[in-house]
Amino acid sequence: QGDPIPEDIYEILGGGSVRSISDLQRALRIDSVERDSSSLNLNATQPDQNPVALSRERRSLDALAAAETAVLAECKTREVVFEISRNMVDSTNANFVVWPPCVEVQRCSGCCNNRNVQCRPTQIRVRHVQVKKIEFVQRKPKFKNVIVPLEDHVQCRCEAVFRPPPRNIRPGPREQRRLSPAFTTAAVSQRRRVRRPPAQKRKHKKYKHVNDKKVLKEILIA
Repeated sequence: QGDPIPEDIYEILGGGSVRSISDLQRALRIDSVERDSSSLNLNATQPDQNPVALSRERRSLDALAAAETAVLAECKTREVVFEISRNMVDSTNANFVVWPPCVEVQRCSGCCNNRNVQCRPTQIRVRHVQVKKIEFVQRKPKFKNVIVPLEDHVQCRCEAVFRPPPRNIRPGPREQRRLSPAFTTAAVSQRRRVRRPPAQKRKHKKYKHVNDKKVLKEILIA
């Protein structure tokens, strides 16, 4: 596992000047980005190496030599397939067929070498195309020409992505009372402070003049 990527590397890659391997070399100030393949070639020439491992490394070198260099898909307009939905032709009816069902439009796409920016259109052009709306009346097709607007992206640019700050969801009054330890402790301590007089004394205050417990017991049982 390598070290964490420094933030200045993201700034270099996101500047827009790195479009090829040679640009990457110059931006990172290194002599070559193919040191692994050269070291692999040196190891393959060692006489005391295992023949099986030597054969694998040579096959790896042949595969590297045959593979083409990857090219950055830069931010620009490209042709993409766009489906013409029936809602674009007639939103009040669904009993028809659109021809052609899809067309080509220009759309911005590509990578910007930075996670904080995206390829977005800076200029859009609206053009109108003619499609066929095919309805069937008594099992016979009926054609009608319909004009449909399409959007083409003309120019693109890597722009910063706006991310709204996360919202701090505060608990309501009930949750605060339920989660607050101070409230719970105060409520319990308040309950403990409340002392009720014995039920017998509160219930039979009219027999306070009877001092003999035995006589009082007989009166209550009776």
